[in-house]
Amino acid sequence: MKTDELIQMLATGVEPVAQHANEKALGQALLAGACISLLLLITIYGIRPDLSAVSTSFAFWMKLGVPLTSALTALVLLITLSRPGKSLQAAYWLLPLPVLALWIWAIASWLGTEASQHADMVWGKTWRVCIMNITLLAVPVGTLTLLTLRNLAPTRPALTGAIAGWLAGSSGASIYALHCPEMAAPFLAIWYVLGMLVPTAIMAYVGHRSLRW
Repeated sequence: MKTDELIQMLATGVEPVAQHANEKALGQALLAGACISLLLLITIYGIRPDLSAVSTSFAFWMKLGVPLTSALTALVLLITLSRPGKSLQAAYWLLPLPVLALWIWAIASWLGTEASQHADMVWGKTWRVCIMNITLLAVPVGTLTLLTLRNLAPTRPALTGAIAGWLAGSSGASIYALHCPEMAAPFLAIWYVLGMLVPTAIMAYVGHRSLRW
């Protein structure tokens, strides 16, 4: 077969990809996974009864806003990673900014509080289950995102998996915030961030194994 004939055969029946197909696919995976995680939260843990009262506080919106912002940043990076040949060097600096803001708040809170209260600010009452609960609520987003990425074209599987894990962990943390009674900044800076990092590490490994071409 001649080269021209081979090219003609490969090009036959090829249809253009719909505009913003990757954005739609990953956005739908995130939305569906978040809805499942919210149902899990309501079924297993429940919404905290004083949510309407605490929702007016700065601490609550930091607890909710940091993981939400982290999830949106991860989604943007993931959309880019799903396309071969896209550069992300500058964009990576955006990823730690929400966590950095959380840690600045935590340090300021720590320094402005008496030493007798420091232990409660770090350990709270739920540190033993915080990481596990966030990881559990991250599973739906992580699973659906990974399945979606398998139908796209990421060229860096481990990195793509890690960003997908950060997306899942951040989503799980933001949903868990609707139940979690902890409001101290040091607690959130330690245990919430660790809860977001566990899915990141797991998904980096899974992505390395399952997203290779």
